[in-house]
Amino acid sequence: MELNGGKVDFADLSVSEKKEYLESLKKQCLGIKSNQLKIGQALIKSLYPIMRKYKIEIQGEENIPLDSNVLFVANHSNSHDIFTAYEMFSFLNRCGSVMVATDCLSPVTTQIFNISNATLLDRRVKKERSQSVLNLSNKILNGNDGLIFGEGTWNLHPYMSMHNIQNGASKISLITQVPIIPTIIEYIEKDELVTSDAQLFSKCIIRFGNPIMINLNDDLSLQSARIKNEMSVMRKQIWNDYDIKKGSIDIVDPQIYLNHTYAKKYKAFGFTYDSKTEQEYLLFTNGEKKENEYTMDEQGNFVPGITEKSRKLVKTKK
Repeated sequence: MELNGGKVDFADLSVSEKKEYLESLKKQCLGIKSNQLKIGQALIKSLYPIMRKYKIEIQGEENIPLDSNVLFVANHSNSHDIFTAYEMFSFLNRCGSVMVATDCLSPVTTQIFNISNATLLDRRVKKERSQSVLNLSNKILNGNDGLIFGEGTWNLHPYMSMHNIQNGASKISLITQVPIIPTIIEYIEKDELVTSDAQLFSKCIIRFGNPIMINLNDDLSLQSARIKNEMSVMRKQIWNDYDIKKGSIDIVDPQIYLNHTYAKKYKAFGFTYDSKTEQEYLLFTNGEKKENEYTMDEQGNFVPGITEKSRKLVKTKK
């Protein structure tokens, strides 16, 4: 039985056929062999707190089941997220694997995540995208937690809380039969202009929502949309709790936004961010505007567009 580009679409199968197909995928996952090391998680736990200039606060830990592995589905907003995810596993005293795209990483950063048992993939290769679902499922079935950034790339939009969630997370949950834990990683940005990525944040909040089980009988896209909606509510609540000025174009400071976006994209450690390429990894449904950033046009209007590297980073504080 071939799916997704083959003869049959998963949504068109009967319940019994879906069970049969998922069981075959599970057997494939259990047969995957991996020689990856896990020492990187301990390395990140030891070294990254020295590098970051902000504290991390965990909220909602009681929502994580203690009797099951889980799949954390997190939002994605900057280069710190993967390191933060591994610190999160250490804080929770859990072993995990983060799905990591290597096509935007430096060789050194890739190796750090490789020895951290990350699930690596090149998003430019369709076969690797499909295989990464099986690889992460394998690790969950073998006793790890998993973490996937459901949006596919960084959300740099000035006021949109969440982009659409890809179906990969729901597929992994179905194969492994573990709950999804909606997870918001929110960096509280300083209300000032900066000259480097290291100056951006005063605090990082990691908040966990209630577990979500994916239902075999319901459409995967609809269930992914429900995950997105739940995470959107969670993120907006954090914005409200910490008086973060997002959620509306009217309350965004364009100068601060442009300065911070530049720092995230061009001053990040070990990452290369190309806006035009990265936008292709976002999931836009029919009728949705394909936008992820704002910029200043020639007339001085704050409009959808890309902050180019040619724009100088403002070096004076507000």
